[in-house]
Amino acid sequence: MTLLDSLLAQGVRAVREPRAAAADILALGVPRDVVLPALVLVAILNVMLDTALFAAIPDVQITSEPLRSLVFYLCVASGFALILSFVGKWFQGVGNFEDALLLIVVLQAMILPATAIQVMLALFSPSLAILFLYAVVLYMVWVQINFVAALHGFSTLGRAVAVTLIASFIVFFIAAPFMAGPAPGVSDV
Repeated sequence: MTLLDSLLAQGVRAVREPRAAAADILALGVPRDVVLPALVLVAILNVMLDTALFAAIPDVQITSEPLRSLVFYLCVASGFALILSFVGKWFQGVGNFEDALLLIVVLQAMILPATAIQVMLALFSPSLAILFLYAVVLYMVWVQINFVAALHGFSTLGRAVAVTLIASFIVFFIAAPFMAGPAPGVSDV
C-alpha cells in the first residue's frame, strides 16, 4: 500500500472515527516535501470548486480573483496550522507545525467531495445547497476538534475545543482585514 493509498483510506476512516484516523495519519510519518505540494493541490481544488459554486448560485457575484483566493487560502491554512501548534503547546499539547499542517490538508481534502456535492445541489436548489453547507461545516468542526485532540495528545476533547476556538479567533482577527474589499466609493489608484 502506497502513502497515498494509506492517506486516502485514513481520510475515509476519519468520517467515522476522526480521532483514531488522525492518530494513524500522524503515525504514517508523511514527509514535509509531500505535505506542501498537497496543500497547494487541495487549495487549488478548493478555489476551483468555490468558483464553480459561486457560478452555480444565481445572484451571487465573485468578489475576488481566483489567484487572490488561492494565496489567501494558502496563508490562512498555513497560519492556522502554526497557531494551532503554538496554542496547543500552551495547553500542554505535543503537536508541531508540520503535523498540524498535515491534518489541515487531510481535513480540507475531506471537504472537497462535500463541496462538489454542494455545487451540484446549487444547480437545482440553492437553498438545499446552503442547508447542506451548514451540515458539512458542523460535522467538519467535530472532525477538526478530534484532529486537534489527536495532534496534541489530549485525553479529553475539552482542551481540543479550547485550542480550536482560540486558534480560530486569532486567525479570524489576523485575516479579517484581508477579507474585506475596498470601501464603497473608494477607487483603486
